[in-house]
Amino acid sequence: MERFRRRVSADENISRLERAISGFTVSRRPSPVRQASSEDERVEDSFKGPLGLNLLRDVTEPLIDFIFVHGLGGGSRKTWSKSSNQYHYWPKEWLSQDPEFGCVRVWSFGYKADWNERKETVLEIQDFALALVGEIENAPDIRRSKTKIVFVAHSMGGLVVKQACILAREDPSLGNLAGRIHTLYFLATPHRGSDLTKTLTNILKVSYGQKAFVSDLEPNSSLINATNDSFRHHAEDLQLWSFYETFPSQILLTNALIVNKSSATLGYARERISPLNSDHRGVCKFDLPSDPNYKTLRNAFITTIDTILSQSKKTHLFDQKLCSLIAVSQITSETIRLQHDKLAALIGLSEPPVNDLAALEDVRIPNSCEWLISKPAYSTWHTPWSDSPPVFWLLGNAGSGKSVLCSHVIREMQKDNLRCSYFFFKHGTDVKSSIAGCLRALAYQMAKSDEAILRKVLELEQDTVPCVQWDEGTTWRKLFMGCIFKLSKPLPQFWVIDALDESPKFSTFLKLIKDLPSYMRIFLTSRGTPEAQQGLVSLGPLVESYQVQSEDILDDLGILIDSKMSQLPVSDGDGQLKLRDKLLSKSSGSFLWVSLIIQELEQTYSEEDAEEILNEVPEDMNQLYIRMLNSLPSSDRATRLTHCVFLWTLLTRRALTLSEMQCAIKLDLNQTIHNLGRSLPAICGQFMSIDRSNCIQSIHQTAHVFLLSQDDVPPFAVDEQSGHNRIAQTCLKFLNGNQLRDTYLHRQKNGPQSSTSGTELLDYACTSFSHHVQKSVPDDDNTFSLLRTFLETRIPPWIEYLATKAEMYHVIRTVKNLQSYMKRRVKQMSPLSSGKDMLESWIKDLVKVNAKFRTHLSISPSAIHNLIPALCPLDSMMSKKYAPRNRGFVVEGLKETTWDDCVAMIDFQDKQACAIALGDQYLAVALSQGPVYVYYRDSIHVKHTLAFGERAKTLVLSSDCGYLAACGLRKATIWDTDSGAQIWTFSRTHAALSTAFDIETNNLVTATQGGYISTWDLREGRETDHWEWNESVNATRGMPKPNRSPGKVLLSPDSCTLAACYRGLPIYLFDVKAKTCIGCCQRKVESKGQMRGNQYLVDALAFNPNIEIDVLVASYGDGELAVFNKTSNDLRHCVPNIFAQTLACSSDGSILVTGSSRGLIRMFEFGGIEGDRLSLVYRINSYDDAIRSIAFGGDSSHFAVICGSHCRLWGPAVLAQNHVDGGSQSEFSQGSTFVFEPKGSEEGSEEAGITAICGDEAGNWAFCGKLDGAVALFETQSAAQRAVLYRHALHIRVTSIAYHERGSLLMTADESGRILIYKLSLEKDVVEDDEVASLVSDVSTEVSIQKLLPDPAGNGILVISRGFATMRTLAGEQKGSPIGLTDKNGDKIALLHPTRPQNFIVLGSDNVDVYSWSNVVKEDPLIHDHLGGLSLTVTPPTPLLPSFPENSSQSTSPVAATVPTKYIAHLSSPPFSPHSLRIWPAELLSGTTSSSPPPQPYPDPNHLGSKMRQIIAVWETRLLFLDIHLWVCSLELSSRELLVVKRHFFLLPEWLGTESSFNVLFSEAKREIWIGFRGRLLVVKKGLDWGELWSLG
Repeated sequence: MERFRRRVSADENISRLERAISGFTVSRRPSPVRQASSEDERVEDSFKGPLGLNLLRDVTEPLIDFIFVHGLGGGSRKTWSKSSNQYHYWPKEWLSQDPEFGCVRVWSFGYKADWNERKETVLEIQDFALALVGEIENAPDIRRSKTKIVFVAHSMGGLVVKQACILAREDPSLGNLAGRIHTLYFLATPHRGSDLTKTLTNILKVSYGQKAFVSDLEPNSSLINATNDSFRHHAEDLQLWSFYETFPSQILLTNALIVNKSSATLGYARERISPLNSDHRGVCKFDLPSDPNYKTLRNAFITTIDTILSQSKKTHLFDQKLCSLIAVSQITSETIRLQHDKLAALIGLSEPPVNDLAALEDVRIPNSCEWLISKPAYSTWHTPWSDSPPVFWLLGNAGSGKSVLCSHVIREMQKDNLRCSYFFFKHGTDVKSSIAGCLRALAYQMAKSDEAILRKVLELEQDTVPCVQWDEGTTWRKLFMGCIFKLSKPLPQFWVIDALDESPKFSTFLKLIKDLPSYMRIFLTSRGTPEAQQGLVSLGPLVESYQVQSEDILDDLGILIDSKMSQLPVSDGDGQLKLRDKLLSKSSGSFLWVSLIIQELEQTYSEEDAEEILNEVPEDMNQLYIRMLNSLPSSDRATRLTHCVFLWTLLTRRALTLSEMQCAIKLDLNQTIHNLGRSLPAICGQFMSIDRSNCIQSIHQTAHVFLLSQDDVPPFAVDEQSGHNRIAQTCLKFLNGNQLRDTYLHRQKNGPQSSTSGTELLDYACTSFSHHVQKSVPDDDNTFSLLRTFLETRIPPWIEYLATKAEMYHVIRTVKNLQSYMKRRVKQMSPLSSGKDMLESWIKDLVKVNAKFRTHLSISPSAIHNLIPALCPLDSMMSKKYAPRNRGFVVEGLKETTWDDCVAMIDFQDKQACAIALGDQYLAVALSQGPVYVYYRDSIHVKHTLAFGERAKTLVLSSDCGYLAACGLRKATIWDTDSGAQIWTFSRTHAALSTAFDIETNNLVTATQGGYISTWDLREGRETDHWEWNESVNATRGMPKPNRSPGKVLLSPDSCTLAACYRGLPIYLFDVKAKTCIGCCQRKVESKGQMRGNQYLVDALAFNPNIEIDVLVASYGDGELAVFNKTSNDLRHCVPNIFAQTLACSSDGSILVTGSSRGLIRMFEFGGIEGDRLSLVYRINSYDDAIRSIAFGGDSSHFAVICGSHCRLWGPAVLAQNHVDGGSQSEFSQGSTFVFEPKGSEEGSEEAGITAICGDEAGNWAFCGKLDGAVALFETQSAAQRAVLYRHALHIRVTSIAYHERGSLLMTADESGRILIYKLSLEKDVVEDDEVASLVSDVSTEVSIQKLLPDPAGNGILVISRGFATMRTLAGEQKGSPIGLTDKNGDKIALLHPTRPQNFIVLGSDNVDVYSWSNVVKEDPLIHDHLGGLSLTVTPPTPLLPSFPENSSQSTSPVAATVPTKYIAHLSSPPFSPHSLRIWPAELLSGTTSSSPPPQPYPDPNHLGSKMRQIIAVWETRLLFLDIHLWVCSLELSSRELLVVKRHFFLLPEWLGTESSFNVLFSEAKREIWIGFRGRLLVVKKGLDWGELWSLG
């Protein structure tokens, strides 16, 4: 039989040796008959790693270089990786994330040590050492620095390193390098050779060819002996670490140590020796950072780092390096702090739920919970990148210790250095039962643990709506799918989520996590409820579940009892055992039951009492709770106090702190409790506990539910509705008192950060009073009266408080709660009740104030007191109750009596808008002529003007507003919205009909008229996929195959689904990812048997982006809206007579907006069980042209429409009321469908807008040119139009207007080049029919005029057109030659000289030219400077201070006394650059005498200019300007030592003029700001009397 036994080939021997020596388990090497393919070799070489010296990790200020050197048969990557997964390449992946290695640069060296190649080689170890020394010496980063060098070598690599050290020490030219070698790490290095090398040499001789470097490894080889003899003379000043293997390796047919301890150690006196619990290959390969061997090695590395840094202090060079390192470290620390602050502000959290974790750890007994760790299912889940399901779901009964198990899992992962984020749900509190809150907490922890995630998350910082206001769908879509999960090289992440069943929306969470990336692992716990079982089914293969069994926790229960045994009244031995057994037998596997009984037993003193308690105590938890209630103090006073604590603990939105509870008790019962923490057990028994945050909570969720439902002990019964009513009244009484008002007044006096005493409950009352009002007794008149008082007297300080804390979302939460309360109360009220109208009005006002003024309040919370009420409509409650009325800030000319839904309008004149996109930050509009304008959404300020070159068919912003894509007939272009830079341009053969960004793959997906989808990789700028969708239509399924171009095409927001419409055919749906047709949608068959869907074309399509609402909406040509289920293709709902030409869904999926050809906008709410029913909730008649396109913002609070030459931004109240993370839907059960009364344009078409303004010197009259050519006269006292003085040609826009005071001459010019000059007679009151204007001159220039500048002497007028200016007499005759105005940064600016009336000035980019009015001759230029910069430091706003007092006097400081009082300021707009502000003192333009040196010009504060939108006026020593947030500000120019800016008031975006700028004028005589708004004049009075001080230095 021996001859039939299979013999082991030489190749198989080689394979086993390779696995043992080189360090990685691979498949068997191919036999000589079948060679490996080139692809196999390429993959193997890629994993082995490149040859030479390779930089793995760089740092800004390196002090140490770690160089890793592999051994025999290894590679620069392969040796240091347990698997081919990038994560296991630990020198690169793990050390780069380790903060201890902040000053360490990491390298890996590769050389050709492949002994299994089938050819001989003469290379020896000395050759490899020469290569290593040469690579280091020639590496510029190492050669040019003075870092210390640390070698880490495996196996034969140690001999290479030793030989390299010898070469460096013996070569004088390498003395510098040799002196920098500090430490050598030897991992299983055969210093004395290996006995197995002889076996390997014999095999190589037979099969592969002689390898000299293998022979060098034989014991007592000449190289081994020579190296050891020489190395000992060079190692005296080196730090040596030797690690040896302790596990044998399988070699051929036996197990043996490849390098034993005696060979792996040098035996030097200073050598540090340590074993590693691994075989030869495992000493340098690790599965996780928690591997004990890795920890041993890492700790040794850190010791070396600390030693080097300590020694570096002894040399001057390294002192400098150390100082640099310290400086870098300080900067890094400050950067980390700032990043943390930004992260906290963005996410709305400042720390993970550490208190919840710590509380559970306090409960856990040592050595408990170990049973879970040993479960195979848990072990496989715990391993990153394994093939096990990514979700591990632990099910257990209430009180079975699931939360404590979670804490143990978290700590174990933290010990293993795994990135673990966690959250503990708690029923009954909004904060801890919200899915959105959970997701934010997880994102916060992920960002804190991973720098790459932190950088990615902070990119969302500029979002106008903070994450705390997002619902769970938006949070998942934007924060995870659109941000965190887009990282290209992620590291494993673990989530631990406890008590998922205590969230009312836990099924939504399960839907979200179905799309987890592969590196994510989730540990869930919950009770085994029917909903949980359904959740298991829905996750399918993604989840592994385990039900906690009684036997699992029996040992842990025993450990718990044993830990308390010394405190119980039992004897030793049998007594303890008997008590233990009895507790276990009655516990039913409940830790909660055991804990409560032990607490009761601890209060007894005899075994008999303990025995009696054990016999009497019920096993049922509810019966146990009843027994606990009966044991509480029963006096009336004690009962009231206990009931009060129960009430405020069980019904509040969040847990109250001890100080808040003491304040609540004082307000509710008028009882003062000084040390509630100490007396709480006596008041509430075992029902309440105090957590680490000093918050009072019920001991368990089962106790919470029991106390709210029990009626067995009536004195402690809690009725929820009456309890909420009681809390609501307490909060309202508190807010209606002096605390809220006094807090505002105290802040006004002492600054925004100050606070007053006695306001412990203020935060809870401000944020949560409406929660209790909504749940209160609806017919309680006292509650309604308190609410009315609050609304009519405390709204401004309440809003200021919320705005100061950046928590304005509580306003919308309040609105929703008040809506629900009103719906219930209205049943108790008369339909004509004034109370109903009052409450409705306040609900609308609060929605509008939040939507319209949220940005302004974030800048200045105090604006709610003196500014915002004056800007509210006259009939609004805010205006009626809080407007200052002749005693403060007033805007004359505001005629609106009710709220307008239009937030802003942009008029493009004769240019047509063709595409639109809206995001949280930006609004983008494409015009048919090719340009694309990008605006800041909140201020409608132009950020970029982008050149596209053709008519855009589609325009789309990425979800984070980082990219903008425009697609036309022949190309697609992508821009970076931050810089405005063009990233890619792709050529096309067909027009794009729909475009979407794929947030998961960073692709741009376009569906074209050619019937195909193109996918473009935005990283590489190339097309990666091309799919013709019609090819997937299967005619055998009854779906006719389209044979023409589609009429309408739409990609879903996630780019996963495509809807395509064809004439005469149903709507086809395609799965883009799977490239299949998934069905078709069509309307029902009519009675005549003909398909109605075949008769009418589809005008518009819209997918609902909410993952819970699986519908497609189609608008047909016969006016019907049809709602289809996307999965089943069924028709679910129809709405007739809508005639929508365009559709758009809000990002949260709650609202559908339709636009008709007559300018009618309708808003529908998705309702019904599956969200497939539409109900009309709002209508806007905009009286515009046909609605061409609609786009929703990412926060669902605004939408934009384009129609003809207009773009309008709308913010209806019905959108704002839905814009909040409402937590459970049941919380706002009836408030979400409240319908506001819509408002259209009641007065028909709007009056022609004002295009130019000027006024008389006294400030009594304003002259306004209009869009239709009229020139109107306004009286500024009331801002009323008194007369139309005269007209230019009909519908010819007036472009400029000027008034010459001495001659009473009004001069106007229009876009046709016509100039009209009239003499005015304004000595008396003017009425409409008075003749006050007589024609002086009518001049035609045949060029479009931009500006008129009259000669102060009244002899002529400077006519400014594009590119040049011409001087003309009043009769129209030209004087002198034209003045060229062309400049590199646009046309130059002409303006009056501030001190010399005989001259005017022309400002260019680099110079100022002075001209004479008399002969239009340029005088000697006085300035030709590039001006410097002025730093801008913004500080928090101070309390309101008078800014321009009536009797202000000039400063008497020496600096102010010598500076000029006249200035010229110019705001230039260089292409693709921020605005630049230039300021000159007037003396520089007036000539100087020889006796006095010329004053220095003001520097150019570029950064201040970049914050400016337009200059309003220079008034004495103040520059008035409009900033990019539309605030009117003043810059004080009288002191160069301290520059200050004051914010005074803000303009509304809808006041924007006809050319994307504000028609604004300053009246110096009356210190008023005049604004042209549509066809009216607005006069801002006393706007400059107050301001908030902002320092500039």
